[in-house]
Amino acid sequence: MSSIKLELDGAEMMARKRLARRIVDFETIYVLSRDDRKGYLLLLALEEEQWRILESVSLDHDKNRMEELHEMPIDKAGIEAIRMALKHWSAEKTPGRPAKYDPNREGQEIFVYHVYGGKPIRDIAKEFHMGPATVQKLLNKVRFQVADRFVSGELPLSPEAPNYEKNVAVLRWAVKNSKGEEKARYADFLKNVLSNI
Repeated sequence: MSSIKLELDGAEMMARKRLARRIVDFETIYVLSRDDRKGYLLLLALEEEQWRILESVSLDHDKNRMEELHEMPIDKAGIEAIRMALKHWSAEKTPGRPAKYDPNREGQEIFVYHVYGGKPIRDIAKEFHMGPATVQKLLNKVRFQVADRFVSGELPLSPEAPNYEKNVAVLRWAVKNSKGEEKARYADFLKNVLSNI
């Protein structure tokens, strides 16, 4: 968590008079949640070594309803629980839109159709109702996963194995499209496989 200076503009100061008077007492304030559409604000604040949760709801002034402000002190165990929850939440939250397709589901099917079935990416894109770039992205993720499974020995790779040449092509692709230690790992494995023929 990082300390922020809570900025309330003139209109918000009028809508949150109680909060505006109260926040001057705090040394540190964290915004935990904010929904401007609903007028909702949840804060974690420190005042003289006492942590507090403040919940401010700015109500409809046209209907003569004022701000509601709820305040609750919390102990060290409560703070630690909040820190852990925030850490977990921020670790789970990924930037951008959530993934629409799963490499372990659609990606596996695309891999099989393209690598083993020889189906063109454009045809797969039409069948799966996705763009060719999305198909390519999923295909590449699964190619690396399969190459890793060959290197770890999870998948067998010998001349007697079905689709041997296609599997070697997956490893060659992984060597070509990786960098650094990954590239060296794939290249060493491929060299050992080809030298044992």
